[in-house]
Amino acid sequence: MKKVGQYDPSGYFLVEDVFCNDTREPSAIDYSKPIFKWLEHCRNDALEKWEFIVAGEQQQHQKQKAFLDNNEKLQLPRFKAVHMQKTRFCDLGFRLGAGYLYCHQGDCKHLIVIRDMRLIHPEDVQSRASYPLITFQSKLRFRKCSICKIYKATKVTVDDKWALENPCYFCDLCYYMLHYANGSLLYSDFSVYDYLHE
Repeated sequence: MKKVGQYDPSGYFLVEDVFCNDTREPSAIDYSKPIFKWLEHCRNDALEKWEFIVAGEQQQHQKQKAFLDNNEKLQLPRFKAVHMQKTRFCDLGFRLGAGYLYCHQGDCKHLIVIRDMRLIHPEDVQSRASYPLITFQSKLRFRKCSICKIYKATKVTVDDKWALENPCYFCDLCYYMLHYANGSLLYSDFSVYDYLHE
């Protein structure tokens, strides 16, 4: 994203009622500001959405709404905003198994669930600076060229009539040998994409 100029350093974590805004970069935007404005100016819409979130399903929503109409009204949480880089994990209140939100790149949202927690053990790393520990990291998978089966694939074609399979993976050399002659594309009734890894 940095290479193509579409990188946005802004982002936030929403943990319970706290927006932890990532403002480390000077160009970062506080994403929570428009949300707070919306909460202030569209309170009824916000309350209706909050009731639906709390109720879970539409059927439960109707039952809860009837119950709330007869009793105490549901209130919006008292949301607040903090700087992520100045907030420690121990400063946040959270529940195991609850879903929290991470938002970045404008509207790219990810669900975060804290599913396990324990006290430090004598056999654990004792230095606080070593935490958080990475316990799992997915391995990148690289495909080899479907033609030569030697070099790493850099292109993938779809609906390619001369390819061995669909989709078909090619190294640069095999791709150009199959699809070009004297610098001209031989046929174009297929789709081709750059291939990095899986």
